[in-house]
Amino acid sequence: MLGDGLAILAIPLLVLQLSRSPMLAVLASLPGTVGYLAAGLPAGVLADRIDPWHVLIASDIIRVVIFVTLFVCTGSGGTPPWLILALAFAAGAVTVFADTALAIAIRDMFTGSRLVSANSWLESANQLGLIIGPSSAGLLAAAGLLHVSMLIDALTFVISLGTLAGRRPYPDSQLVARRRPASARALARELSEGLRYLGSTRLLLTLLSFMLLLNLCLGADKLVIFLARSTMQLPADAVGLAVAAGGAGGLLGAAGTKLLITRAGPVPAVVLSSSASGVALVLIAAATSLPVLAIGNLAYTAAIIAASVTMRALRQVLVPRELLGRVTASWRLGGQAVTLAGALVAGALASLCGGDPRPVIAGAGLVTLLTVAVAWLAGLRRQNAPEAAVALLRQ
Repeated sequence: MLGDGLAILAIPLLVLQLSRSPMLAVLASLPGTVGYLAAGLPAGVLADRIDPWHVLIASDIIRVVIFVTLFVCTGSGGTPPWLILALAFAAGAVTVFADTALAIAIRDMFTGSRLVSANSWLESANQLGLIIGPSSAGLLAAAGLLHVSMLIDALTFVISLGTLAGRRPYPDSQLVARRRPASARALARELSEGLRYLGSTRLLLTLLSFMLLLNLCLGADKLVIFLARSTMQLPADAVGLAVAAGGAGGLLGAAGTKLLITRAGPVPAVVLSSSASGVALVLIAAATSLPVLAIGNLAYTAAIIAASVTMRALRQVLVPRELLGRVTASWRLGGQAVTLAGALVAGALASLCGGDPRPVIAGAGLVTLLTVAVAWLAGLRRQNAPEAAVALLRQ
């Protein structure tokens, strides 16, 4: 996750060194989103078919190769932006398989009241990577060694691979090691099973619809790096600090999620967090200095992480184990697809505004607040999680 934090800032900065286009800057921040578009559904079927531990190991090996290649290409000079983007998108696709398998592994190893805590710790580790990684990328950029971050990223996957290879698979992994037909018809049938379950579970379908509407607005957050670097004219190390503030906010959001669920309940926790994200986007748009931008990004990421951890835990509690990979991948695919659409629209609107992303980010924040209010009044407040699930998540 430290390596991922490096790549989040390093790849957009590498692209910006070769192009001043806000659209390319947005694309460079979306490898995960593009990865879900390419591999989301196959990843869900695969994760439900085989041992998720094996998926995690294979994903680390492939990402080592990709980031070593990125290091060689970006260090040679004259690398076209499309090649950097293509390799980054490939890494994002592999990460989809790893993330889907990880959701199942967490569900197998942590049950009951420990599930929210496990997801919170995992998200805290991710956000810690977002604190250290962008700051390190900013310092490397200031020293003219930005491409070295790709090598560091590759080394972090080597370390991750070592920790996975040295551990025996957890006992429940044997449950998914059974033989299944590998025909296209069988794969399509298994995929449709997951989609039917998601569509037939009222609470999950309502939250998914709500999340899709919000993600269309939240795609504007992909302009934060462009705002800091090109509009506010902040140096690379200051941009790293602004992005790292988001990591600190993610730590706060992950740490406070269990308390928020205990006090408010899982569905109100999602609504409150989503509202806070809209307010934070407005603050980011109004920022004229690094401290204000950092505070806005901190609050925004804290809110988004709290909502994300809550919905992830709800899925893990409500969805049967044998369908969890397909439901998780389908959910994330929908969210990432809408985020990509929102980000592309945000990039296009920023270009129409003469390269100024402020009106776009502020508008996204206001639309987010309006969406939350309408969804709550239209019936989300009457959607309750099953009492058994609420009890588990509140313990």
